[in-house]
Amino acid sequence: MSEALDQVIAYHLRTKHQPHAMARGPPGMDWANQPDPFRSYEGAPLIRLERSGFIEAAGSPAPSALNMKSLSTLFFESLALSGQKSLAGSRWYLRVNPSSGNLHPTEGYLIPGPMEGLEGSPGVYHYEPLDHALELLAAVKNGQSPGLPDGTLLIGLSSIYWRESWKYGERAYRYCMIDLGHALAAVTVAAHCLGWATTLWDDPGTDDLARLLGLGPGPSEDTAKRGRALESGSEKELPDVLLAIFTDGKAHGEAFDFPGLSQMELQTLPVVANTLSPEHTLWPEIDLVSEATKKPATVDVYAGFSAANDRTISKFCHVLRKRRSAQAMDGKTSMKRDSFHAILEAALPARSPSGLLPWRPYIHPVIFVHRVEDLEPGLYILLRDRTQKESLREAMLGDFVWEKPSRTPGGQELYLLAQGDGRLAARESSCNQSIASDGCFAAAMIAEFEGPLHEYGPWFYPRLHWECGMIAQAFYLASEASGFQGCGIGCFFDDMVHRMLGLSGLKYQDLYHFTVGRALADPRLVDLPAYD
Repeated sequence: MSEALDQVIAYHLRTKHQPHAMARGPPGMDWANQPDPFRSYEGAPLIRLERSGFIEAAGSPAPSALNMKSLSTLFFESLALSGQKSLAGSRWYLRVNPSSGNLHPTEGYLIPGPMEGLEGSPGVYHYEPLDHALELLAAVKNGQSPGLPDGTLLIGLSSIYWRESWKYGERAYRYCMIDLGHALAAVTVAAHCLGWATTLWDDPGTDDLARLLGLGPGPSEDTAKRGRALESGSEKELPDVLLAIFTDGKAHGEAFDFPGLSQMELQTLPVVANTLSPEHTLWPEIDLVSEATKKPATVDVYAGFSAANDRTISKFCHVLRKRRSAQAMDGKTSMKRDSFHAILEAALPARSPSGLLPWRPYIHPVIFVHRVEDLEPGLYILLRDRTQKESLREAMLGDFVWEKPSRTPGGQELYLLAQGDGRLAARESSCNQSIASDGCFAAAMIAEFEGPLHEYGPWFYPRLHWECGMIAQAFYLASEASGFQGCGIGCFFDDMVHRMLGLSGLKYQDLYHFTVGRALADPRLVDLPAYD
């Protein structure tokens, strides 16, 4: 193995929670240093966007024209504020895209092609959700075009690890990558609701993204002007991925390029980023794994695989801003079987935002069924790639039955592994959190782990987490559409789940947990509008 891959596996093993020893984190909550959840730039020209979203009906069946109104809707339905909560004089914001602990490490950027309303200002914009506005950070020199075709947008996503490590310590890198998947799915669904096609453009390397988004090393005078955290410091922001959006609604696959971007010269504007916290705690293991997972530039690295881009995900348009993370489940509500299958269907590549991903599915949820009508309680598995059935079957306990329940919809590879009450197992494996046993079902997302890391390289480690986050967002939206609520669970004992399933070694790893049921409302909380 390469040194970088060794580093990634060492980080993964080091940051596992165990019943007798949790992953290393801060000794307590340092509330005085809680990071500001909003990054903004003093001195940046600000373009305020319309606060308008989708109506109750599904999104437009035809591609929406690209203009400031539709661009505003894209951000309003994906990365904007969705509400506020108030308790005993305290107030905090909720967002459309979910986040671990509501800490929101993900930042969004826009590089637009020619479009109405931005004709005179080509460049790189930062999306600022608190004001639902775009901040111009860098202009294209000499007024040249960014080199994008008409009707094309690039959405860049980055992560600020400090926002999560403030609370979760060394394990925070995992949560940042899960949240990146949440955000990818949120943008993908909102774009599809506008009738636009989306593609994950994964050819550029990490350094290429840093140059495009202005997050990499640059001349010292520019660095001082912008106040951007670059190579060091706890508040540094690192680029993750680019999402290409084609507003003509046509799928372009993965074999495309924007050669003009590499020649584009940017003039950095004299803007200064806000400071998120007065003091910081360093977590060197996060810096090491971040460096080890830097992606090199590639050309058609996923040759042979095709993203799904199924427009049926637009049926969730009316619930995007209604999505909430449940804090507790009632422990008694049962779910109709049709609703259960509809929620699982949303996680399949051809029916979910994860169909955006240009690689074959590597995540297979193991389902603890608690209360689903006409379905035996027990342990099930949903195969998101049916070709992996025998490999998984050989890796798991030999006495699992692997029977497909009767009345399972066609195309859904759901298998019963073992009958029985799995509530205790679900709760104990999710750090003894009762929310995992009090819902209608819970899920542990099992990843094909070692294989893809060897096939692609250590840079694929975060992408396995992105896939988990995109599946979770599909669960969130499908649950809301069915009258239920979901909650991602980042604290879990993965090795306990491995023993439960009979898994050994690193061929498969448990990367994320989720639960779905009827949420209990906290009567102490007051709901407030997203924007005053």
